[in-house]
Amino acid sequence: MYKVMAFLARKPGISREEFRAYYEANHAPLVGRLAPRMAVYRRNYLNFDEPFKRDEDQIGFDVVTEMEFEDRAACERWFDAFRAPGVFDQVAEDEEKFLDRGRVMVCAVDVERSE
Repeated sequence: MYKVMAFLARKPGISREEFRAYYEANHAPLVGRLAPRMAVYRRNYLNFDEPFKRDEDQIGFDVVTEMEFEDRAACERWFDAFRAPGVFDQVAEDEEKFLDRGRVMVCAVDVERSE
């Protein structure tokens, strides 16, 4: 399994609730329609209330998006499709509606699991 994680922040002026609602109702389905299916496409929204009661400014993002692929080659095929003319433009245009695109951080990770 090959995993990519994206740390995403909401656009100023958008509440956490509006951000989550837009991502789930609009952006995630758009990505699903425009690019090949991922093995896993999971969004983990930060809970600033419990149990750590962090201030939003301490963290700097609102959601951790996990994208898992069968292997690195599958990930590269996905990103090639994502960057195709017209596809990237549609996604970028949609991101402008709810994401602070200047604060997007994306990285591949190695996963270790304890039993």
